[in-house]
Amino acid sequence: MSNGTMTDDFHASATATFGGSTSRLSLAIVVGLIGLGAGAVVPTWLASDFVLRLGSEGLLLGLLALSVAFLMNQAGLVALGVASIYGGAGYLFAIGMSDWGLTPTAALCVAFLILLVYATMLGALIVRTKPLAFMMLTLAAGEMISHAVLLEGLRDYTGGADGLVVRTNGAVLGIDAARFADPAQFWSLAWGVSVLIGLALWAIARSRLGAVLRAIRENEERMRFSGFNTFLPRLIGYVLVNIVAAIAGFLHVLNAGFVSPESLGLFVSTNTLVAALIGGISGSLGPILGGLIFSFAQDEFGARGLTQLLTGVAIVVFIVVFPRGVVGGLSGLSKRLGWRREAS
Repeated sequence: MSNGTMTDDFHASATATFGGSTSRLSLAIVVGLIGLGAGAVVPTWLASDFVLRLGSEGLLLGLLALSVAFLMNQAGLVALGVASIYGGAGYLFAIGMSDWGLTPTAALCVAFLILLVYATMLGALIVRTKPLAFMMLTLAAGEMISHAVLLEGLRDYTGGADGLVVRTNGAVLGIDAARFADPAQFWSLAWGVSVLIGLALWAIARSRLGAVLRAIRENEERMRFSGFNTFLPRLIGYVLVNIVAAIAGFLHVLNAGFVSPESLGLFVSTNTLVAALIGGISGSLGPILGGLIFSFAQDEFGARGLTQLLTGVAIVVFIVVFPRGVVGGLSGLSKRLGWRREAS
């Protein structure tokens, strides 16, 4: 065979491969956009207001689980105190309007800035520690804040054990406050935000930052000896987790119109970790799916009056049957079925 013929065959093969990859990518984008639109709109046609509210709670829990799962998967660190940012966002937003006289949009921005500074300062102190110490320190910081809001000296600001009713007068970032209370409109908003954040974290996981975080997770000492800064990537990862938790917290308070000490506590953090484990920590879709599963399961268990018992049994079953989460388990099952078909 002549060189010219071989070159022509190579170009033809390369063109076919590139064309096939481009078509698959285009198809994936089209399917993804259709799924995004359908997920935002179809449930508002088919589901009742109660189901939409329950689903929205699941999406917000899924966002929290996504933030925790991202740090677990990329850096090997468990942020158990993420609820302090989730609930703290609501408290700062409410206090900004009621006590500081800020407009809703200004209160949102100021609260976000305060949380960003807090997360950066706390992260700078704890990201150098070992994973177990990191987990306990985030838990201690979260419990400290959850108990601080109950102090009698802060009751005028935080409402103590009674919490705060959040009265939002006017628009928030150009969106009328009444739209956040509408189940159908809030579902569409929460769905869109969840998907966008999931895609953003998926892209970050495949960026240089994600690669460096995983390398630090595997062998931090080797990365330091290789000349890499192991402090800054971990700090950035921790701050990202808290940004996602803050967004979920703002959405929660805008929808519920109420914030309580329970939103800061260990119970929310534990539920978040469970949702992450149910869905799977290795993908962007898994934790959000885990949040939805957990939310609807809690409602069913509560209707039977056996919430704690059935929750414990369900968690054990999920971890045993799906050690990599629902998404990871289904993905592995589909691969095994595909191999069996090829073998047959």
